[in-house]
Amino acid sequence: MSYMKIDDVRKSFGRYEALRGVDIDIAKREFVVLLGPSGCGKSTLLRMIAGLESIDSGDLMIDGQRMNNVKSANRGISMVFQSYALYPHKTVRQNMEFGLKVAGLKKPERDAKIAEAARILQLTPLLDRLPRDLSGGQRQRVAIGRAIVREPKVFLFDEPLSNLDAALRMQMRVELARLHRELQATMVYVTHDQVEAMTLADKIVVMRDGLIEQTGNPLEIYRRPVNTFVAGFIGSPTMNLLDARVTSVSERIVRVDAAGLIVDAEIDGEPPIVGERVTLGIRPEHLEGQFGTGSGPSLDVIACERLGGVTHAFTRFSAGIDLTVQIDGELPISPGNTITCTAHPGRAHLFSAETGLRL
Repeated sequence: MSYMKIDDVRKSFGRYEALRGVDIDIAKREFVVLLGPSGCGKSTLLRMIAGLESIDSGDLMIDGQRMNNVKSANRGISMVFQSYALYPHKTVRQNMEFGLKVAGLKKPERDAKIAEAARILQLTPLLDRLPRDLSGGQRQRVAIGRAIVREPKVFLFDEPLSNLDAALRMQMRVELARLHRELQATMVYVTHDQVEAMTLADKIVVMRDGLIEQTGNPLEIYRRPVNTFVAGFIGSPTMNLLDARVTSVSERIVRVDAAGLIVDAEIDGEPPIVGERVTLGIRPEHLEGQFGTGSGPSLDVIACERLGGVTHAFTRFSAGIDLTVQIDGELPISPGNTITCTAHPGRAHLFSAETGLRL
């Protein structure tokens, strides 16, 4: 049985349909990430779970109780915002204590909860500091600590790392993963950053235009995207999506030609016919780029992104088609070079050219 169930939830603002029938089952202690581009409805859905937005139709159930008309304060939920939302004139201790005071807890109980949350988040030495004396990562940990002390049924996170620099975001991703393991809490997390989703989630819900495109664990979505939108949204750099023609079909193996890049792909359903136009999906890390003459097409290197261990080569071949290839970081490649490219066996994806759905 689901701990939280979102059943055919809909929301409109005037004529604009922000959510058009969303269904999600969330298990107890699961870390669920709502992932999608700006405007897809993920933050609206989070605010509806929190009780900050009303539900036009459908049901929100938490621990067997219908929450549609329950006040936000009575839902057993704590929310961590992108902006931290700390009281600037209160110390770390006072920020974490405020909600407990309002709830009427006695001082010994408040002190015990604050001490435990500070231990978990490594905030003990900072309890008497004001927010202005903290780094961005420390402020975010205080905001999380304020949520922890309430011991909610569900934690909600609304893009909590967006205001941090790259190094702090990586550190806080590790902290949030550790926190989830230690608290064994149910968490729902909103982000547009697929790296955060892949790092943190037990389950990812990919959204677009108020609808769910795909739900699954990170590797399932990475390895078997249901359509070209999910394929292009998950992965860094994104998956290459190329126009291709079917050249042969043998049971579940389809061979396609994308401007000279010959690839065999395994399909799930009804095979296309020879000559049919399809969309070939291939990730940069599943392509082999090398200097010299090879069996694949020649690619002109336009730009390089060097990350140390690997290099992302942004290339162009026949008729101005762009292709991103991941190569060994030790390979001395530069813009202006020419490389050849082949695909790793069994790593390609085929999608309908008309619908974008996985074949």
